[in-house]
Amino acid sequence: MRTFRALPGDLMETLTTPTPTHAPAEPRLRPFPLLSDAAGLPYLVASFAARLPVAMLPLAVLLHGQHLTGSFAVAGLMLAAMSLGAALGAPLVGALADRWGPRRTVATMTVVAALTISALASFAWLPALPVAVPVGTALLVGASNAQVGAIARSGWSTRFSSQPHGARKVEVAMGYETVVDEVSFVVGPVIGATLATVVSPVAAIGAALAVLVLAQVSLAVLLGRHSLASGRRGRGPVSPRLAVWVALSFLVGGVFGTVQTSLTAALAPTEHAPLTGVVYAFVGLGSAVSGMLTHLLHRWPLPRRAVVFGLALAVMAVGLLGAGQLALLMAACAGIGLCVAPLLVAAFTGAERLPSAGNTLVLTLLSAANVAGVGAGAAAAGFVVDGFGAPVALGLPIALGVACAVAGAIAAMLRADVPVAR
Repeated sequence: MRTFRALPGDLMETLTTPTPTHAPAEPRLRPFPLLSDAAGLPYLVASFAARLPVAMLPLAVLLHGQHLTGSFAVAGLMLAAMSLGAALGAPLVGALADRWGPRRTVATMTVVAALTISALASFAWLPALPVAVPVGTALLVGASNAQVGAIARSGWSTRFSSQPHGARKVEVAMGYETVVDEVSFVVGPVIGATLATVVSPVAAIGAALAVLVLAQVSLAVLLGRHSLASGRRGRGPVSPRLAVWVALSFLVGGVFGTVQTSLTAALAPTEHAPLTGVVYAFVGLGSAVSGMLTHLLHRWPLPRRAVVFGLALAVMAVGLLGAGQLALLMAACAGIGLCVAPLLVAAFTGAERLPSAGNTLVLTLLSAANVAGVGAGAAAAGFVVDGFGAPVALGLPIALGVACAVAGAIAAMLRADVPVAR
């Protein structure tokens, strides 16, 4: 006769408990309440203000260089050197943040930046100097960038990664940081250019220095008061999975650079030339809007977003070819902006999920790639404008949108968005 043993209590409970028909509803996350509750409003304000000097300085340095030397060529060289310094210095600052901690790193870079910016401003009262001196100093100004955006992103990752729904919270934070970056690069140039033209370039540089010291010192103090202050040390070499996100960030930077340069060249001989900055600002406006909404795409795998929004960017960029119609250009720039934020958020979120090289260092690599992409895109568009004309250069963002989609397809093949255990 067949006998049956009693089932263990926990197994019996499992078998007899009704299976839920629906998964628990995911929480609705609103970016600003989530982040202000996590870190406090003073931190959010200081983090935003600390980025303004980086956005204020380029036009101020350009006009300062022209005032010093009487040459826009030398002034442009100073601006290029500052961008190169930022790209080269970003990974070093990220490595220091992983080794020393963000608070100490921000404090140290504040001192270095204050010295280099002060030196650059002081040239207004010195006799004529060799071109290499202001150019080299501008490079040091760029290299002393504290990389506040990457450090802030790293902090959110540290804070949320071990919490329930941590991946979604991190993605919300990445979208918010993209918005803050875009807003700072809309507001900062307006402040810098206004002070430089109405008062003087030295006044604009001095204002940027004052904001930098006040905001970054406040940020360093606040970093010591909560758990956003810790980064992660390196965990291995740079991998192909990281490289694809770095490449995507570079390509998005290329979109910014090519649009800005080709748009400027296309409008320069027209009656709309004074409105170039206004038209280009629609890129930032579109990016800011979509950055706040990107977290709603959390069910989409990151590679799929790169493919979809890369192709959408290529379609939107077709509108740039109608350079004679101002409304069409504004609409095209806004459409491009709506696409670049999801691409950037996908890149930063994908890189954050990888353990290679160290969290802050990884994110500064993406920041450096984005800056390098802006420079490379601007240079490439300049060559195309000179060789083939502005209408041809306006087609470059179309090709870059397709390249972003290809990067997304490669990311899908590499499974570059799969989270890795920390």
